[in-house]
Amino acid sequence: MSGPHDKLIANTAKQILGSLGFRQKGRSRTWIADHGWWLTVVEFQPSNWNKGCYLNVAVHFLWLDQGHITFDYGKRVSTFVEYESDKQFEPEVKHLALLAAQEARSLEGRFSSIGATANELDVHQAKLGLGSWATYHAGMALALCGRLDEAKAMFRLVQDARVHSAVARIQPYLNDHIAICRKAEELIARQRSSLNLSSKDECLLPSDIDR
Repeated sequence: MSGPHDKLIANTAKQILGSLGFRQKGRSRTWIADHGWWLTVVEFQPSNWNKGCYLNVAVHFLWLDQGHITFDYGKRVSTFVEYESDKQFEPEVKHLALLAAQEARSLEGRFSSIGATANELDVHQAKLGLGSWATYHAGMALALCGRLDEAKAMFRLVQDARVHSAVARIQPYLNDHIAICRKAEELIARQRSSLNLSSKDECLLPSDIDR
């Protein structure tokens, strides 16, 4: 059952994030902004023990048809803010929403093009060094840039067994830039459908891809 703190979060997020193109995912505390091939995800994460929320802001890439939203690049922006009263919580949740808006704008700048995305994810996966999903996403961005040899090398770094099937689906297309772009569009369309996102008539891929 929702409480007064839930209503404050929803109303404040609608006011601040709604003006930036975010929409609420059902009745959850998750808000998404749709960029065609990726989403900005803002989560006012609840606690199992206390009323209030954490704040997480992340990117979800749509070129993997996994059927649910994952935090592919991002972070926790705020530690837990506890609800004590409407008067105390309202300005605090407004501050969180403004932080979310600021972080969302920063992410839009970092992922404004497929070239910028490939460079950012290349650095990101190198820092993590896990050979997992971050490596997969870096490989996809490199492939869509037409940097196919770099993409192949990136996919070879994948060590996480959970990611192997996703890489295997991509590998047959890695010698042909047009083919990998078409495969990516197919995956994006499937993931969009799974997440009940609106269908788009225009190209789902970044506008700076040269095909």
